[in-house]
Amino acid sequence: MLGAFREMGFETTKRDGVLRMGDIFLVVVDPLIVPEERYKTPKEPDPYPADYDFLAGALDLEYYVVASRHWARSGKPSLTVHPTGNFGKAMYGGRPRELQRTLANPMRDVFLELKAEPPKGFEVSMEATHHSPTQFETPMFFAELGSDLKRWQDESTGRYLAEAIVKGIRARGRAPVAVGFGGGHYCPTFTVLEEETAFGHIAAKYSLDLLTPELIGQMLERTVDGVERAVLDKGLRGHHRKKVEVALKKLEVHIEDR
Repeated sequence: MLGAFREMGFETTKRDGVLRMGDIFLVVVDPLIVPEERYKTPKEPDPYPADYDFLAGALDLEYYVVASRHWARSGKPSLTVHPTGNFGKAMYGGRPRELQRTLANPMRDVFLELKAEPPKGFEVSMEATHHSPTQFETPMFFAELGSDLKRWQDESTGRYLAEAIVKGIRARGRAPVAVGFGGGHYCPTFTVLEEETAFGHIAAKYSLDLLTPELIGQMLERTVDGVERAVLDKGLRGHHRKKVEVALKKLEVHIEDR
């Protein structure tokens, strides 16, 4: 994928590992930002290949879009976007029960570019909040190409992802911002709604048992472009619905069922 960015016009700078095209910077890091193995959390320093807050300050960055590979057991061709964070244990780096700051509208902009004309056979979707990083002050989200080695090595699809990221960064769209609760990992309800609503953090149904008022508060606070409402998937029922509604009402957040 690095070759695709270079072909688009990104050029080296005086800072090692940093390329630039106009006002957009490309930070090249190795190894992967997310540990590949469950519970692989090395001792200090934190398990990241760079100090992203330091770089953001040095380069005057507003946020990061992490272009990465996505793995799924199904191997289904996919292009996805998602915020990061751990509702429970830190299974793939980061800190337990901590969510990373993110920006909903830039994530929506990249999503819409991915949806515009995806390669044949590829499904474009949101994903629920999962994996690290969790602790950086600089907002970030992932844009991923999946779901197996064959797809990762597909140069044309990598180029499509790279172009969608750059176009999305430049779009500067503005839609109402929401957080989401319920549904599957690939967020079928919220993926459809993303056309009209910019979603920040999303807690899929498998995360609902882990939710606490503090984590629900983090979902709002760490979707940093300002949450206007919470959207509850229509499949949310029983004690999960009550727990979420009670916390949201205390936070004075408008609740919408979809």
